[in-house]
Amino acid sequence: MKALVFAALFIFKAAADIHDAARSDDPAKIQEALDGGEDINLIGPGGQSPLMHAVLTGSPASVKFLLEKRADTSIPEKDGYTPMHGAGFQGRAEIAKLLIAHGLDPSDRHSDGFTPIHRACWGREQRHADTVRVLLKAGVPFDEAASNGQKPLDMAAGNPATLKLLQRRADKAKKKTPEPEL
Repeated sequence: MKALVFAALFIFKAAADIHDAARSDDPAKIQEALDGGEDINLIGPGGQSPLMHAVLTGSPASVKFLLEKRADTSIPEKDGYTPMHGAGFQGRAEIAKLLIAHGLDPSDRHSDGFTPIHRACWGREQRHADTVRVLLKAGVPFDEAASNGQKPLDMAAGNPATLKLLQRRADKAKKKTPEPEL
């Protein structure tokens, strides 16, 4: 019984260490944890891998390092959200750029029918508008509909900067579309 308790405490401590290192945004600390035998893809607090933890806590140096060390980008957190969805939801523009450059799909659709741009549009801060901009530059359509039919413009009412950005895209697209002849 004591061995089982010790093993459980060791596993929790290992999870806490690699995740603390990821949150610290200090690649040297992550390397130290890896050198100590910790798994780069260890699922820890919140059902998150170190990569997902770094995304959600806004730790771009950690994200970059973990990507370079080949952390598994397909591991979702406990509710199935991928790192790209985490970047959208938290409004992590710099991290979204890193993930896109690493080959992650900026239009990844979650089982709930929403994509990272939809999650970014729900955010009310400038960082969310900045993330929407990154996703648009990556080729995500400004009018990408969620499974329920909602479009980013429908979801951005709480963020004037995002609303303005999407409205400009819509106006630009409208100008490029010729009026039908009657």
